[in-house]
Order: sequence, then C-alpha cells, then structure tokens
Amino acid sequence: MIVRRLPFLPLGAVSGVLLALPAAGQGLGAQGLSCPVFPPASVSFDITLAPLQRNDGLAIAQLTRLPGRTSGPAGSARGHVLGLTQARYGEQSQVSALFQRLPDGSYCASANVLTVSFGFQQRVVHVARELPPGSCIHGEVLAHEMRHVAVDEALLREFAPVIRQRLDEAVARLAPVRSRSQQQAMASVRRPLEAAMRTAMQEFGRERDRRQAQVDTVEEYARIRQVCNGEVAKYLPQPQVRRRA
Repeated sequence: MIVRRLPFLPLGAVSGVLLALPAAGQGLGAQGLSCPVFPPASVSFDITLAPLQRNDGLAIAQLTRLPGRTSGPAGSARGHVLGLTQARYGEQSQVSALFQRLPDGSYCASANVLTVSFGFQQRVVHVARELPPGSCIHGEVLAHEMRHVAVDEALLREFAPVIRQRLDEAVARLAPVRSRSQQQAMASVRRPLEAAMRTAMQEFGRERDRRQAQVDTVEEYARIRQVCNGEVAKYLPQPQVRRRA
C-alpha cells in the first residue's frame, strides 16, 4: 500500500534587481515605452531523495487507519494493512528577475534564474508490529514495500530529465513583460513557470500511480495470504463475535 502526498509548492521565494535605464536609443522605443533586451534566463535544477526511514512500531489497526492511504489489495489481508510505504514528494522553487523602470513609471521584467529542487522529501516504510522481525511473513511484507520504494527511485531518475527539459523550454519561451508595478510584472513572469511545473508534476503523479498499481495487484494480494504456509493468519485481528442475550 502507498500513501501519496503531493503538496504542490508554487514558485515561492522571489528576488529582483532593478536595472539602470539604458542610454537613449539602446533598447527603448521611439516613445521610450518598449522593454529593453534582457540577458537570457537560466535554470538550476536538482533532485531530492530523502533517506529511507523504517518504522515497525505501528499496529495493523493503526496502519489501516492512516489517512491518505490509497486503495489496493497488496500489503493487506482481509482489509488489514500489514505494510505501508509513505512518500511525500513535490518541488521547491524560486525565481529571480531583472526589472527595468520605464519613463512612464511602469516596469519591464524578465526572468533571470529559475532554481528548482524536485523529488521525495520524506520516505517511511512501515511493517506492522505484530509481524515478528526475522519471521517469514515479516520478510515478505518488507520485500513488497521495498518494491514500492524501488519504483519511486527509478521513476525519479527517469523523470528528472523530463522535468528539466520542460523547465528549459518554458524559460526559452519567456519574453519580457511590462506591468504597472514590480509585483504585477513578477507575477506575469512566474505564471508560465508555475504552469509548466504544475503540468510536469501532474504527469509525474499519474505515471507514479500507474507503476505503483503494478506492484499492488490481486495476484500479489493472494500470494501474501498464502506465502509462508499462511503464517499471516496468526497475526490478523480476529473478528469479534457478538453474543446473544
């Protein structure tokens, strides 16, 4: 089972540099209201892969009640969750811009540097505390959860260049913007960058769901129930039988 948390962190920290006006005839139109030519923007991109944590301290009932748990059979038996992988992923970004104040008081702006860190900020693998460490079923459940971990790591390595390409393309399409204030100009610079990152993150999430579903299959669920000579049955909570008065 997988808990998927996707906090989309929009382009957060911003900074800007106010340029000096160019000399007459260098970048300003005949009426002095055209944006000058700005230096091309650049992209700084890296991936984040938080250290993998283990937690075998939660009971089956506690794992079953964890919020955000996705539906799926594997790692559970009769509705009881035996193992769980929690992963929080997203991006943290900041953009700096160059500004030019025009004679009429408006501002031109152009992106300068886009800095993005993308990946998994938290990863925790749980195995229910009822499953004795070293037992056959503990090993099987842990191995199943580690398959989820391997899917995430492989997808991150594969998708990072895709995101970088999308950001490079978004930056290449940017043109200087002109607005009444620096704040409005900055918002106009950020908007297409946010849209590109949001689209890439959504694509990443859909592909992740698809690949993780290939780990959580009905066949895998049946295997977990039967493996280790059906050992898992010993550790499942027993249904309460109501007595009639």
